Amino acid sequence: MSQLQSLYKEHFGMAGRPFSGLADASVIHWGTAQVRAHAALEYGLLAGAAFTVVTGDAGSGKTSLLLHMVETAPDDLNVTLVAGLRRGGGSVLPWILQAMGQDVAAAETETALYTRIQDLLIGEYAAGRRVVFVFDEAQNLSIAALDELRVLTNINTARDQLLQIVLCGQPALRGLLQSPELGGLAQRVAAWGRLTSLGREDLDGYIGMRLASAGGPEDLFTEDALDLVHAATGGLPRPINQLCELALVYAMTGGGAKIGANAIQQVLEDGLFMPPAPPVPPEPVRSRDGRLRLAVG
Repeated sequence: MSQLQSLYKEHFGMAGRPFSGLADASVIHWGTAQVRAHAALEYGLLAGAAFTVVTGDAGSGKTSLLLHMVETAPDDLNVTLVAGLRRGGGSVLPWILQAMGQDVAAAETETALYTRIQDLLIGEYAAGRRVVFVFDEAQNLSIAALDELRVLTNINTARDQLLQIVLCGQPALRGLLQSPELGGLAQRVAAWGRLTSLGREDLDGYIGMRLASAGGPEDLFTEDALDLVHAATGGLPRPINQLCELALVYAMTGGGAKIGANAIQQVLEDGLFMPPAPPVPPEPVRSRDGRLRLAVG
């Protein structure tokens, strides 16, 4: 147990950190936006959709939702999470193979990589499993990389889709997929989900759920404190967690049994919390110089 967890246990009787910044599939507040985004994911998987898309601002809880999908996937789905994508990172095929536990040689051509992925998909289909590739931070993918994914979804039988792809990213992803060059991909998207920030009416439930997950009192924060938390964070879960954790530390040093507006105000005045920046508008889509050519088996 960390020193901070020990302090939480001593002061509030908590068994852990209720506002940890790590994505956690077991601690999700199922508000309206979360339920709708999860429904889009479920529908896409059940319908055998080639593509499902979920977008949301940074800190809105997209990764936790994806982890929940991975952890609760049925046994006949082989779900591979492809994370750590960098902007302008070139071909996505090596990332896919590495996420599937495969080694990739620097000298392998894109055609060879494609063939290896195709063979893996066919092998999984023969074993009675469908493959789902889940891309986190998909707004970092280039048009060429997204077109690679479109070509991969051409691998199917007369009756079954061997591969399904979930694209999850910030709102710029939706604008990127509206590029004329990606019209063929956009037509294959069966479900569009969107995670929005929490409204003030949802904040009580979110904070209470996080506190209860650590064995703490669900009414630890006063209503005035929650008003300030929502105003300072815009209702985004990650900034909410950051601000509330700082408020817990302040409350422990101040000896209070409740966290009121004064504790939140003190954190804000001391400059320890950085409010989230306003959402960045999508960048204009730029045409690429050439066409992606891959051998289709």
